[in-house]
Amino acid sequence: MAAKAVFLVIRVNGLLPQAANILKQEMLAKGGEVAVPSGALRMEAGRVNCIVMGTLAQYTRLVDILKQQPFELSDLAKRLQLFTELAVACPARSWFGTDADVAIGGLVDCDFRPPGVHDHAANAVGLAWNLLEERSDFLVVTGSNNSMVQDVAQQLVGTAGCPVAAWVPNSQPITLGPPMPVIVQQGYRLSGTDGPVLAMCTDEGAAGLIEELVSGGVGAERLFVTAMLHHSPSDTVSGALIPIGLPRLDAVLVRQQDIAMLSMSTRASVLTRLVDRGASVFITDMPRHVGELLDAIREDPWNSSPIRT
Repeated sequence: MAAKAVFLVIRVNGLLPQAANILKQEMLAKGGEVAVPSGALRMEAGRVNCIVMGTLAQYTRLVDILKQQPFELSDLAKRLQLFTELAVACPARSWFGTDADVAIGGLVDCDFRPPGVHDHAANAVGLAWNLLEERSDFLVVTGSNNSMVQDVAQQLVGTAGCPVAAWVPNSQPITLGPPMPVIVQQGYRLSGTDGPVLAMCTDEGAAGLIEELVSGGVGAERLFVTAMLHHSPSDTVSGALIPIGLPRLDAVLVRQQDIAMLSMSTRASVLTRLVDRGASVFITDMPRHVGELLDAIREDPWNSSPIRT
């Protein structure tokens, strides 16, 4: 029944007008719909953007046909198949040591160095213990020094009693052990791992990163599409909070600096929008505060977010 009940709306950018016409005809034949600019229908436009609408069953039949079509539609078929599979899959939060509606990861910043502290590794470990006391379910050790990040993370793997990930931005992914989470960014190859994989998506290359991970053997049940929160005091809550074009949203990185200037109500509104998009894992350097905001969202009788019980 799920194949007939799940309705997906996918925007496709940069199609040749011939491809847009074929796409519309084929989806209409399956019972779905494609919104196409009128110029493309008259073959008077260059590359165009389209909106494809249909059930999962209709997309499945559409993909089978598009694989045999010209005008770059065979490539589109692969991307649509990937996106539809990810859109209906639901990775398990139990990877992060909790069965709750939301998993919260404490962000251990090794670059945070208070004045007068000389043992920076010990300071980072102490910070990790503080984050665990502030209702963190797992830990993410980050920083600019690869060696230090790995040393601190390895210490925590043996003592923290929870899942631990290590992440150096714009660097090769760090695998601490088979069951431990791994964070991957575009342009860096992932070696074999049996644990959850957080695909850190940016504005460019998100689809390519996800496609590479899935083709490399990372199953949808352990792939967490992850984004960094993009919000400033001048932004509206209705604006883009995360990169556009993700097939789904599973995890979000929320730093204190990203929301420090926002009012409490705006913070709650931002988190509500992320939860509505499907986010169920939050990585933050303020886990207690984020947890309290998520509790407030859950208890709000006017809120229809999926974390409500």
